[in-house]
Amino acid sequence: MTHDVVLVFSKTWGAIYLLSVFLAAVVWVYWPSRRRMYDDAAQSPLDGREDQPWR
Repeated sequence: MTHDVVLVFSKTWGAIYLLSVFLAAVVWVYWPSRRRMYDDAAQSPLDGREDQPWR
């Protein structure tokens, strides 16, 4: 194996690996059953429960 063969192999499979990780993260975030969790997180600063002192 020459350096060029290893370089092409690592670039090709590295790009495929990163693309698959990215697509898995997108599927994870946009999965329909997680919508409520993200909607609740988006509304949590607005719910008014933290308007009181910490103690």
